[in-house]
Amino acid sequence: MTNAVAVEMSAWADAVDARVEAIEQRWQVFSALVMLNVLDVITTAFVLDQGGSERNPFIEPMIHSLTQVTLLKLLVLGAVAALLMRCTQSRVADLALTAATGWYVAVVVWNLAVLTLI
Repeated sequence: MTNAVAVEMSAWADAVDARVEAIEQRWQVFSALVMLNVLDVITTAFVLDQGGSERNPFIEPMIHSLTQVTLLKLLVLGAVAALLMRCTQSRVADLALTAATGWYVAVVVWNLAVLTLI
């Protein structure tokens, strides 16, 4: 094998390694989003048990049915996973995933703050 071929193969291997790392990171962020959705359901249930109310206009009509809320969240998370698998190299998808995860961090923190006040 010539030196040029070895260098090219090494560069290709580095690119593959970087892509695999990016994919792993994407799924780690998605896993965090799933866990934050679970925490949202749990903390919202505690808020409601303490006399609080739901402020999300999409969830509010179904808030008294844990099954409906869970199914809706599973449907949305399934759609997100499908999009992530379809858009494997999309920076927009990665940014949207990061923004959604950040949003749910804020939601869970808000729910916990409400729990300390009621």
